[in-house]
Parts: sequence; C-alpha cells; structure tokens
Amino acid sequence: MKKFILLTFIFLIILSGCHLNTQEKATSHTKQTIKIGYLPITHSANLMMTQEIQQNVDNAKYNLKLVRFNNWPDLMDALNSGKIDGASTLIELAMKSKQKGSDIKAVALGHHEGNVVMGEKGKTLSDFHDHETYHFAIPHRYSTHYLLLDEMRQKLQLSSDTFSYHEMPPAEMPAALNEGSISGYSVAEPFGALGEKLGSGHTLLHGSDIIPDAYCCVLVLRNDLISQHQTVVQDFISDYKKAGFQMTDKEKSIEIMDKNYKQDKKVLSQSAEWTSYGNLAIDEKGYNKIKKLVDEKKLFKAPNYKDFVDPTLYKEG
Repeated sequence: MKKFILLTFIFLIILSGCHLNTQEKATSHTKQTIKIGYLPITHSANLMMTQEIQQNVDNAKYNLKLVRFNNWPDLMDALNSGKIDGASTLIELAMKSKQKGSDIKAVALGHHEGNVVMGEKGKTLSDFHDHETYHFAIPHRYSTHYLLLDEMRQKLQLSSDTFSYHEMPPAEMPAALNEGSISGYSVAEPFGALGEKLGSGHTLLHGSDIIPDAYCCVLVLRNDLISQHQTVVQDFISDYKKAGFQMTDKEKSIEIMDKNYKQDKKVLSQSAEWTSYGNLAIDEKGYNKIKKLVDEKKLFKAPNYKDFVDPTLYKEG
C-alpha cells in the first residue's frame, strides 16, 4: 500500500512537471501585441507598411494592432492613459505630453515633408494685407501646421492679429474652404491634394517653402513597453525602419495607402508626390529647429532632445 501511494505521488509530480513545461512553452510562444494609435492621414502610412511587413514574416515575435482615432485629443488621451502602447502623432502634441509628465519617448519620424498651406482659389500671397483678418484652419494649436502658418505670416510682414487660427478635424477642412467659412488651412496629406481636387482651393505654399523639412509627425512609445519588452520593441522598430525605405517606392506607397484610406487614387498619388519617407531617424538638429519655434512662440516649454528622444532603437533597427 505504501509503495502504491509512493508511486502515485511520483506520477503526480511528473504529470505536474509536464503540465508546467507545457504552460511555459505556450507562454514562450505567445506573441506580444503592440497597439499603436493613428489618425487616417497619409502621414501615418508608414505604419500600414510596417504592418504588412510584420504579417509577411514567418515566426514574427509580435503582433501589430493599429488603432484608429478621429481626432488628436482622443488619441493622446489613450496614449497617456496606457490604453495604447504608442502612437503616430504630431510632434508638438507629444512634446507637450512629455512636458506635462507623460512617460513616453519619441523613437522615429513618421515621414518627411507632405504639409501644405491651402488658400482660396484665385488668391495669391500678394493678396494678403494688414487691413483684413484671415481665418486659417489647423489640426491643433500644438502642430507644425500652426508653426508654418505663423512663419508665413511673419515672412509676409503681417501683424500678429492678421491671422486667426481655428482647430478643425483635417477631413472637414476642404469642405470648409469650399463653403468660404475659412480663408485657408494648413494640414497633413491627403487633405491638401483633396482641396485641389474639389476645386475650392489651391496650394499657396508647401511646408518646405517656409521651413525646409520641418518635423511634423513622430512615432512615440510608452516607456513601460520599451523597458518590459525590449526585444519585441526592437523587432517592431526594425520593421518600421524597413517600411520607411520601402515607402520611397511611389508605386508601393500609393498601393499601401489605397488599401487603407478611403480616398480617390489620384488624390493619394498627389499625396505621394508631396510626401517622402526613407531615413526616419529623429536628428537632433531637426528636432531643435521645432523646439526653438515652440519656445519662441511661447506655446510651452519644449523638452530637450535627450529627455524626449530615444534614437537607439531606430539606429539599431
């Protein structure tokens, strides 16, 4: 009887060990899901290319879940509260969140260029004067689009009260210009190209005409994701880096946007001509250009490059 009890005990121990080993194997094969927020603008298209790369890799170590938002405040609330792990967002909004204490790091750019200043059809820069107020739509006060417009105003030597700025969802801007409720807008693609297609507006200036390669959108990640899942995050950023170089192929760029955005292909083709990708590392000089403007216009006290940007993940990708 004692022998039977002993054998039963040994058998249970072995069975328990096998069960634990099976659990460990199952856990080791569970992929980490990375949730990244974005708005449906072509400046976040590199995320779509990253997702396609990840889905075509055998034995990928992570799943990429892209979470769509319709406005910047909702996206930033989700990021700051930890509902998502990261976001493709306006660099100024991310800087402001960092300044307020959000535990995030900027790890890569979203794109290069691709910002426009749209005006009423038939109007040129020479039509702006100090005896009138012009109402411009921007996606957010904390945006490169605001900086571009205010720099344009200064270059036109117009007083500070000549331009008024109104925050508006990008998708509503072309229609607002068409209705005459605004004088123009500055925004990410594809809404500049869409404004031209609708025939209500035309491009006054490209962002590069005002501030060459002004950083606009960045990929930011929460620090807890970076610290707890270093290998997985590195794989994600490696794929993101590959995606940026694949997006330099205009045909591939248009194809990935056509799959993910509900816009006419001609509009997306124009957007692809105006937006570039390639090397998406956040250069300290480029970052400081935006920081200087944010500080000069007294939007808020922008964080220093070393406090906010982690360049190592992209560099090692």
